Amino acid sequence: MFKKTAIALGLLGAMLSAQAATYNFNGLIDAGPQAGQTFSGQFSFSDAAVSGSGFETPALLSFSLSFLGQNYSLGSATGTPTADHQDGVFLGLSYQFSSPTQTLVFTSGSFDLSDAYLHFTPVGGLESSGSYTISAVPEPSTWALSLAGLLAVGAIARRRQAQA
Repeated sequence: MFKKTAIALGLLGAMLSAQAATYNFNGLIDAGPQAGQTFSGQFSFSDAAVSGSGFETPALLSFSLSFLGQNYSLGSATGTPTADHQDGVFLGLSYQFSSPTQTLVFTSGSFDLSDAYLHFTPVGGLESSGSYTISAVPEPSTWALSLAGLLAVGAIARRRQAQA
């Protein structure tokens, strides 16, 4: 009975994890007039759209950014924002926002995320730029599967203790 339940939970977790991958990002402007300013946000894309072979650019399903007191979203982008990958390696985001007063662009890296940047340029001003890091947002199914595993370990320990 326990084996069937564990297998069912494992399959359910695998099925749910093939949906949208959601990530947080945080960065620091380290060059230009805005040096020292921070930015943060969140994005998601369908991880099923990444095969792990060649250059792939799955479209973002969601995007939010907070920078210099302004919020940017998927709907405010110029063009189609993407999560760029090369042979399964995440290179960074491609996102552009243009207005009469400023341009904000995320560029993906050449080999990995280490050379991916945010570039911000007010009209008539100097460009500021900075790198960013990402972290995965745990999915509810991941938490549920972890909890199920913890409960199983506890049940096994209790059973062994009762037999001793």
